[in-house]
Order: sequence, then structure tokens, then C-alpha cells
Amino acid sequence: MDQTVIIFSSLVAGSRVGGGVSAAVLTRAGFTPEHVPTVIFGRHPGLGAPGGGAVPDAVFSGALDGLAANGAPARARAILAGYFASAGQVRAASTFIQAAKAANPDIFVLVDPICGDGVADGSPDGLYVKREIAEAIAARLVPLADLVTPNAFELAFLTGRPVTDTVTAQDAALALGRSVLVTSVPDGTERLAVMLAMAEESYTSHTHRLDGVPHGTGDLLAALALVARLEGQAGQALCNHVTQACERVIRASVSARSNDLLLGALP
Repeated sequence: MDQTVIIFSSLVAGSRVGGGVSAAVLTRAGFTPEHVPTVIFGRHPGLGAPGGGAVPDAVFSGALDGLAANGAPARARAILAGYFASAGQVRAASTFIQAAKAANPDIFVLVDPICGDGVADGSPDGLYVKREIAEAIAARLVPLADLVTPNAFELAFLTGRPVTDTVTAQDAALALGRSVLVTSVPDGTERLAVMLAMAEESYTSHTHRLDGVPHGTGDLLAALALVARLEGQAGQALCNHVTQACERVIRASVSARSNDLLLGALP
């Protein structure tokens, strides 16, 4: 069976974030990533001027055309859609995914709706991409997803519902109408919850709040969830696995005072 996984996300040369993390996790698990970058940066913007810039829409679309001509949609096991730099990129990606689903009905689509962070009250106040990008993700990519992996803010934005605890997180996930693995759900003062909600079922794991966590944890969790799903994990086992693996990497990174995730700490 072909083990190709197509990635649409950022390429950040000097930071362990975005599509670089996705590709590393997938490769480690025996999959073959085919990464179409949406931006090319030297480092994470949170560390200062990143260098580089967004991939122009025409270049991004042209790369998708070449990937399609090479037969990727018909043979890939999955598509992981992450960070986008323009609404035009989102439209091109959605067209590609629709064609891939038509050619390959078994392809698994994971959408990590990277668009913001902050108070999960359903407002757009925490967006760190243009609102038109976030709205395009909601309208064009989420409906194509087999699994969506938002943080609490992103789930609240996508549904217009506040996410303040596990109960409201489950309500918002059900309102989205897709299988959802939501992270960073408040659960008391010392813990955060990770919740997997599918139809009427939900499963929850917990992690401790930590200071000094490097960027890229959402990218890591999404990639781990995709690998777990492709390897046949589901339900509580999947929720526990991705939560524990992420916490292990985060703790190792924090302990080493690293600016980047130490992926070598993965089990």
C-alpha cells in the first residue's frame, strides 16, 4: 500500500513548527510526506522577523497541478492541511482535496484549522491570520475533513460558541458536524484537556499546564493524530496516545530550555 501523505502547510527552516514537524513525524512512522509549502520562512515569526514570505497563489496552485499530474491524489493515503497564507491558497487546496476524494474515496483528510489563539469566546479577536483566510478554512476545508484538530480558540471561532470547559467543548465539537480533536480546553487551574468528539461519543485526556512551551505543539499533535488514525487507533486510545506523546516532547523541551520541540523525545 502506498504510504504517501500530502501536506499543505508552512516550511520554516530554522524552527520545528508547521509542515516540517508534520513531515518529520510522518517519516518517523514510515510514511512518505509530499509537502507543498504555503510560506517559506527562516524562523518562526514569534521569534522575530522570520525572513522569506508567503508562496504566491499562482506558484502554490501550480505546484498542486504538478502534484496532481504525478498521480498523488489517486495514490495518497491522506492529506494534512495546516497553515495557509492566503484565501487563494485555501481555495486551491479545497479544489485539490475534492478531486483527490473523487479519485480516491478512501483518502483520509485531516484539517488543522490554524488561524488563532486566545480567549475562546467565539469572536475573531484572537486571529493571527487575515479573517478572510480563517473564514475560507471554515467554509471550504472543514466540510471536507474526516478529522479537524483545532485549539479551543479555533473551535470557538469555527462554531461561534464559547469553549470554556469540557462540556462546552463537546457542544461546540458536535455543532461543527465533523470528528474533532480539540486541544487546550480549560479544565481547572492546573490542567488542560484534549477531547476527541465523534458523533455522540467523546473521549478526554488531560495534560498539565506548563510555562515556556515552544511553538509547534499543535502541529505535532495533528501529525501524531493522523499517524495514529492511519495506523488504526481510535477513541480513547487515540486521545490518550497523542496527549501523552505531546506532553513527553513538551516536558523534554521545557526541561532543556529549548526554543524548539525536541522531537527525539517521541516514544
